[in-house]
Amino acid sequence: MTSILLAVGSFLACLWAGTRSLKYGLAAIIGVGYIYGIARANYPDTWTYLMFDFGAIGLYLAQLWRPPTPAQRIGSHDLRIWVAVLIGWPLLLFIAFPSDNPLVQAVGLRANAFLLPFLLFGARLTSDDVKELAPYLAVLNLAAVALATVEFFIGIEPFFPMNDVTDIIYRSRDLVGRTAYRIPSCFSSAHAFAGAMAMTLPVLVGAWKLPHTRKWESPLLASAVIATFLGVFMAAARTHMITVALIALVVTFTGGLSARQWIRWVIAVVVVGYVVAGDARFQRFTTLQDRSMVSERIGESVNDSFFDVISQHPLGRGLAGGGTSIPYFLREDKEPEQVIENEYARIALEQGLPGLMIWLLFLVWVLTRRPGRVKDEWLLARRLIWVACASLFAAGMLGMGMLAAVPQTVLMLILIGWTTTVRRPILITSEAGEAQPAA
Repeated sequence: MTSILLAVGSFLACLWAGTRSLKYGLAAIIGVGYIYGIARANYPDTWTYLMFDFGAIGLYLAQLWRPPTPAQRIGSHDLRIWVAVLIGWPLLLFIAFPSDNPLVQAVGLRANAFLLPFLLFGARLTSDDVKELAPYLAVLNLAAVALATVEFFIGIEPFFPMNDVTDIIYRSRDLVGRTAYRIPSCFSSAHAFAGAMAMTLPVLVGAWKLPHTRKWESPLLASAVIATFLGVFMAAARTHMITVALIALVVTFTGGLSARQWIRWVIAVVVVGYVVAGDARFQRFTTLQDRSMVSERIGESVNDSFFDVISQHPLGRGLAGGGTSIPYFLREDKEPEQVIENEYARIALEQGLPGLMIWLLFLVWVLTRRPGRVKDEWLLARRLIWVACASLFAAGMLGMGMLAAVPQTVLMLILIGWTTTVRRPILITSEAGEAQPAA
């Protein structure tokens, strides 16, 4: 009964928030994403598995009657074409090549297309919307890191009972001679925790840099930035550690901070460095110095079998046939024949070479929309989002989950939509009553 209430409550909360405004709807679905992992762990059944999906459906329905404005449609023209193609191809495969296990095929469609409309939601956001979302993300991150701190000292067992859902958490015991777990906070895994922290960091730093009319905003955002860095090190996910390290370098050397802000930033970095240096459990990134381990890890994901499997299945093996995370209650019906821990191999095995080429071209298109053509107050945030997305795209060669991680994927898609949308300002004239043509 509790799991049903969680799923229905998620749907109603996102539906109600989405009818108020898009920013409230996005805040609601992101909040659901933050508690999704711990809810599934404690109530492991079908309803909690669909809890986030119900919330997304509620937001979709709420925004269905709120079409974009003409300016939004013009600015997101190219992005809307990409979304149509990215959704259209797996949907065509779903219809044209039905599976003996329709539920498993539906799971594959979920992992390949269900969340892509968040690209269009991001395109509708204004700078003011993002500025109002930033304190909300700060509160969520502070709460998540607070729970992670408790888990760090007393253990994860009181919060995550051992079951099929939490198996991945209890297999991640590889810190300090395999005596300590990676910390998942309230997420489904440590990687999901670190991914959410890494994708929210650009917005938090960008908002912190702005002038604030409310005195509490700057301390809140500064505290959240420090906590977010520490959260990534608690989770001990090396790929996301690299992401936040790149973000720190960009802010330090090209952030355009004022002298006062730069001093505060350096103090924050020193505080994070001091805490990380004080406990070996924060230092899993040091294993990157082991060249043989790094070579072996890369070889597991990027090797000849990657190309062999693709050449054997040029049109793929069908949705969910390449390693999509199938819930435990459907695993008896379908097990992937061969899984390569590589997001692009997964796409190729499920959508075929046409689907892989579509995704690669889209990622190139995203990376060529580099910020800086028009300077605005959010230039630093846009630059950091580009860095975070580029890092995430590269990490896709070494693991899966780029398109199905909760809520990391939603955050990534929203930010891609926001940063790649063309916003054409109105020319302001000094003569009273004169028309203001579009630039």
